[in-house]
Amino acid sequence: MTDYVRPSYAELKTRIETDLAAVPAVLRGPLAAMWARACHGQHGYLEWIDKQCSPLTCELERLYDWAALYGVERLDATAATGNVLATGTVGTLLLADTILRGQNGLDYTVMAAVALGAGSTPVSVRCNTAGSAGNLLAGQTLTLVDPVPGISGTLTVALGGLTGGAEQETLESWRARVADEWRTMVTRGARSGKPDDYRYWAKSAHPSVTTALVQPQVLGLGTVIVRPICNGLLNRLPSPAVLAAVSAYLTDIAPATADWSVVAPLVHAVTITIDLLPGYDTLDNRNAITAALAALGLAESSETSLLAMAEIDAAIATVTTQYTRIAPLADIAIGAGEVFVLQPVVWV
Repeated sequence: MTDYVRPSYAELKTRIETDLAAVPAVLRGPLAAMWARACHGQHGYLEWIDKQCSPLTCELERLYDWAALYGVERLDATAATGNVLATGTVGTLLLADTILRGQNGLDYTVMAAVALGAGSTPVSVRCNTAGSAGNLLAGQTLTLVDPVPGISGTLTVALGGLTGGAEQETLESWRARVADEWRTMVTRGARSGKPDDYRYWAKSAHPSVTTALVQPQVLGLGTVIVRPICNGLLNRLPSPAVLAAVSAYLTDIAPATADWSVVAPLVHAVTITIDLLPGYDTLDNRNAITAALAALGLAESSETSLLAMAEIDAAIATVTTQYTRIAPLADIAIGAGEVFVLQPVVWV
């Protein structure tokens, strides 16, 4: 069975003109054009209807309908949260809803009133704007929008940073989750706690999660270790906010008898050393090779990942074949609970 190919307006017009060969030319052209436009519109509408019949091809409005049938909500953007350190007169109260402004220009709200102690006092804050722009590194500063007597106007982001901010789930990621749930419901009837189920639940908990390593029975019968992988975050590791979101989601949906835990993957650092031939050792080639290797590394996300020399060579060869791979000199197998993290390419 061949795929349906929608005929173009020109093709339809030519066919109709052929069918109207007996009609005088002065009428044949206008009639064929009119009829072809009508038929082309009908073909377009039928093509549109066909696409709406599957979550794999439907438009956004219909995808909401498909998602509603299987209970797969699109993940909204999330706001960064964490602690900042306040200093000032002991006993001074920093009230909830106090507004701080970060170096990124975004505002943050104090989540709960805190009385200052000696030294630095942790204060829980949340960014008022959802998205990754609200994430801040430890050591960065925020300032009080309105001064508070007895409290320093500058607060410092605590160890661990402000994390968890992420953009709304992409359309294609959401479409893939809807299709995954549809396939599971059709083939298995429901999710019961298999490794693939935990991977799916982790991706459904936070938009930063791209997949997860799942290790059943590692800590004993009935135990499951879930290690979320976040390709868009530093070293592909989940932030504390992401780990908390996955844990909260599993609390509501995982089987009651399962003894699960959510922890970060272990980093398996990979360093690739390349010697480009002099005529090909250009900045453009280096950047293109780095991008190709980065894509290769991000694609390795399973418990049985193997970074093969042949894969590395194939990635480099998409840019140039005029090179020598100095390292690695053997295929690299992943360890239990590990995720490949490519280090900066070494050029010799």
